[in-house]
Amino acid sequence: MTDRIIAVLVSVLLGLGSTAFGQFNVNAASANVGTIRTMWPDQSLFENYQYTLYYEVQIGGQFFAPSLKWVAYWGHWDDGIAKELPVADMVTHSYSSHAVGVRFNVLPAELLAHLPLPIGVFAGGSHEFLSSRYVGGHDYYGRPGNDYTEEVTTLEIGLNVEVEILSPLAIRGEIRQLLPLGDREVDQLQKGRRAYTIGVAAIF
Repeated sequence: MTDRIIAVLVSVLLGLGSTAFGQFNVNAASANVGTIRTMWPDQSLFENYQYTLYYEVQIGGQFFAPSLKWVAYWGHWDDGIAKELPVADMVTHSYSSHAVGVRFNVLPAELLAHLPLPIGVFAGGSHEFLSSRYVGGHDYYGRPGNDYTEEVTTLEIGLNVEVEILSPLAIRGEIRQLLPLGDREVDQLQKGRRAYTIGVAAIF
């Protein structure tokens, strides 16, 4: 799976290069941490697992103009379920994910001199490599679960803020909303998923 994640990320970066060769640069990298909504439903049984720790690493730079930025990223989360949930006739799984994606960010402050707030609006896409690990339990017919993997692609929109603290370092915060693209069950589970992160960026 790691090879596939690397291959997707490399193809994304090569695609950016072929699309806008000579018109974008790489001038920033950041490490971020926060929380993300997992795919468990809004039920009391799963209330301790609906949000989990999320890590993300980004690189990015200018895209066409100073007011436009691009970001490519890798992220990871694990819902933390380590024991069978206390429900009869239900199989317990634990989910984790590696995600890669690209975002395009518009900075209004670069366009409007009277709006100095360091806030950006972004849109992009994410591809998640999901792993489901069987933890315990049996279904109604007494059958155990099994491990499996799945992939899902989503759109994402959001807001970010970046404030320089000591050149070349800046504090970067983001809020993003995932939007499903397909009709599969795993696609519909993306509805309502949101992530909040904060991190340190190096601008060079």
